[in-house]
Amino acid sequence: MLRKYVRSAAVVASVALVLGAFVAGPADAKKRKKKKPAGCAAPVYVEPKSPSTSRTEAPTAEVVKVTDAATEEAPIVIEYEHGPALWNTESQEPIQEDTKWFNIQVDSAAASAGLYLLQEWAVPSPSDMDLYLWDGPTGEQAEVSGALNLAPTEVPIVGETGGMGWESISGFLVGDCAGYSIESRAFMTAGEAMTLSIWLGEPAA
Repeated sequence: MLRKYVRSAAVVASVALVLGAFVAGPADAKKRKKKKPAGCAAPVYVEPKSPSTSRTEAPTAEVVKVTDAATEEAPIVIEYEHGPALWNTESQEPIQEDTKWFNIQVDSAAASAGLYLLQEWAVPSPSDMDLYLWDGPTGEQAEVSGALNLAPTEVPIVGETGGMGWESISGFLVGDCAGYSIESRAFMTAGEAMTLSIWLGEPAA
């Protein structure tokens, strides 16, 4: 009788171990599952070291994430309006200002990438616009495109980074998770409808 009881107890224990393996298996698998890498931390933006009187608006501008999905063929496109503006050419300070700010954060699968910005407006146009890129955490100028855009009629492109109806920053080396402030500075205009295209690609050589 004792042997029968011992054998029955052994069978019950074996069944319990098997059932336990089935129940614990998925739970243990969940524990072993690797966690996804944490995303980029929220960037810090300070007032850019710009003569613009509206630079205080930069830290509070909406942050746009720029991922690898933003390419030259399918860029992030921001449409906006510039009102009348005029800057003093000697002092490089605004007489009448209408500066626009946009914050971006790079979110790439690579450790670094090339940042591309293209600012455009309709031509022919007597407007002169400038495009600035500022480092978010320090407020230091990172890059600028300030070609002479003035042209009442179609003329050959002036400068390497801009011309009639456009300014650009091409392939500026940026690190993953880095934050920048973009300044669209209306230098001399009666007002323009603007388009800003943003994408990632190969860094400039």
